[in-house]
Amino acid sequence: MKRTFDFIGLNSVISESFKPLSHVNATTARKAGMDAGMNGTTPANCHHSYFTTKELEKEWYRGYRLGKQNRD
Repeated sequence: MKRTFDFIGLNSVISESFKPLSHVNATTARKAGMDAGMNGTTPANCHHSYFTTKELEKEWYRGYRLGKQNRD
């Protein structure tokens, strides 16, 4: 059986994941962190845009801790 690999498709997925998110602020970072804490991490709720500044990173981790507390 011959298998082929879709390098163009992989490149498209990687390119999309490295695009910065629009409208990222402390509230959206906290909500993403809460989602990660409650439902587990995903590429969407751990996007690099939530960690571009210390303020956003702090809010993401704040939300993550709140999500972990509310998970159980």
